[in-house]
Amino acid sequence: MTKKSPGKTGKNKVWIFLLLGCGGLLCLLVAVAGLFLYAGWQGFQEAPKLIENVQPGAQFQDPYNLSEEQMTNLVNRGYPEAFTLLFYEEELVGGGVQDVRLETWDYYSQGVEITFINGDLKATDPLELDEIGPLAPLPYFPEQFDAYMSLDEVLAAAGLSTYVEIPMEKAFLEGGDLYYGDSLTFGLVDGELRYLEALALIEE
Repeated sequence: MTKKSPGKTGKNKVWIFLLLGCGGLLCLLVAVAGLFLYAGWQGFQEAPKLIENVQPGAQFQDPYNLSEEQMTNLVNRGYPEAFTLLFYEEELVGGGVQDVRLETWDYYSQGVEITFINGDLKATDPLELDEIGPLAPLPYFPEQFDAYMSLDEVLAAAGLSTYVEIPMEKAFLEGGDLYYGDSLTFGLVDGELRYLEALALIEE
């Protein structure tokens, strides 16, 4: 009867354990590398992006009709030196929802802020401001923009060929993206316009 050498068997076991150990280490390294690659891709996806040389489509007409009160305000004060548009849904008392267009028109040189809801004048408030220089006319008007416009429609309405895109964190706003253009900031949720702000321009 042949006897096996216990020393040789022990060496075999050592080599097997080493191979298994190296295999486990290799798997761990692959997994860690995968996580870093995924994190890098996620970071890239969430990083601000400069988009240039966009060819926006033609905007043949304004998508929103100003109300009589808004037209009267234009006659008395002219177009605002800055404005903000906010679009959202509001629950009705009897059930259902209605679309809401909340607008603030700012007249810094006149020290007045006008608020409209669905075209109805809701408030005229004083603007407390430090002394500012002369303001240039805005290249944008409130009636150029309406709720649920797509990115292409906003770009066409504003005539933007360059902008910065900043994806919003999911924890902050699911499906939201923020954009910056020339004196313009706007936000889309699930590809639909929900917020827009036209910023005042100081004349140089």
